[in-house]
Amino acid sequence: MKVLVIGSGGREHALGWKIAQSPLLKALFFAPGNPGTAKLGTNIALAGTQAICDFAREEAIDLVVVGPEQPLVEGLADALAHTGILCYGPSKAAAQLEGSKAFAKDIMRAAGVKTAAYEVFSDFNRAWAYAEQQKHPLVVKADGLAAGKGVSICQTPAETQSALREALQDSRFGDAGSQVVIESFLKGREASFHLICDGERVVPLISAQDHKTLNNGNTGPNTGGMGTFAPTPFLTSAMEKELIEQVCLPVLKELKQRGAEFRGTLFTGLMLTDDGPYVLEFNCRFGDPETQVMMMLLNDDLLPVLKGSAEGKLPCAALKWHKGSAVCVVLAASGYPGTVRKGDAIHGLEVQDSATIFQAGTELTEDQTLVTNGGRVLGITAAGEDLEEAREKAYLALSFVDFKGLQYRSDIGLLEPSQEGGI
Repeated sequence: MKVLVIGSGGREHALGWKIAQSPLLKALFFAPGNPGTAKLGTNIALAGTQAICDFAREEAIDLVVVGPEQPLVEGLADALAHTGILCYGPSKAAAQLEGSKAFAKDIMRAAGVKTAAYEVFSDFNRAWAYAEQQKHPLVVKADGLAAGKGVSICQTPAETQSALREALQDSRFGDAGSQVVIESFLKGREASFHLICDGERVVPLISAQDHKTLNNGNTGPNTGGMGTFAPTPFLTSAMEKELIEQVCLPVLKELKQRGAEFRGTLFTGLMLTDDGPYVLEFNCRFGDPETQVMMMLLNDDLLPVLKGSAEGKLPCAALKWHKGSAVCVVLAASGYPGTVRKGDAIHGLEVQDSATIFQAGTELTEDQTLVTNGGRVLGITAAGEDLEEAREKAYLALSFVDFKGLQYRSDIGLLEPSQEGGI
């Protein structure tokens, strides 16, 4: 098979790393990819949907695997289908599950899924009048895609008012913030549950737990994710079965009834509360950096599963997983999650072998120096017989890596109560 992976981050590097191990693979392309993916296949600069479709047709690509959410929300899967190219990832209509938080909440309500109480507003005065009457903390979410920056956890009414003003009056998030969801605050542990879907059937992936905040002990600003570990002991097999039966399958059924059959990765973001799991959000693609640890532990060929999902013929056999645990520690650039500095030389990737390093925000200069080129730069990922060994391997590898201003958390994979948060 000839495969084209869309994206340039650590998630795409990890997916490509796993796909490259398949005996079914004939050729692997990345658009645009990064210096890490260039070692697995061929990086291609393709600007826009039409260029991707043209390349896929001309190169006789058998399967396009879409990493980021933005192309899916914009309809890349639909355009590829029109071109006659098989695509792993949902249609534009189904991708609204991530593209619109209000749409996702409506789907959850219709499907009877447990989620935080909420209301949707597009007018500042109406939103503030509602928020004033609610118990704090509250969570204010921009309805659309806001590059991971559209969620505000508001401890006081003043913070809520400020968040609403930023979205609805100051247009901080553009069209993505022209509508907001105000929801009640949930306290517990966050966890991620991924399933591969073909519209009706699902195959679950191993559970993972993300660390969203920048600093140790669940402090500091929210980020796209500073590290993950898998599996999480807090999401039991009984809970996973319950989630499939009471959340995922009802959501797929509701989407299909609305003419939006979902094929691809259903990423369920959860808060594990004292009252059981609640759904925070859905994403229509693999998580980042959850993908890094999941691919590290997967002991099956991923490619036929992705192809089966895209065809609506998902193999129903459970996937096989390596025993033990995996940890991914993210190295972020100076300034992240705000304005980041780019162009700092990266050292030490070649002098360690205890982990796999997935590249994300990197690029090569003209003299072939690897430098930083984004917020989350590297994902140091290691597997071990248990969580402690995986942590040791990841942090050992990390100790050899250096670039100016690097940031990382030293508590990825620790299970103390300090890891708890809320949203």
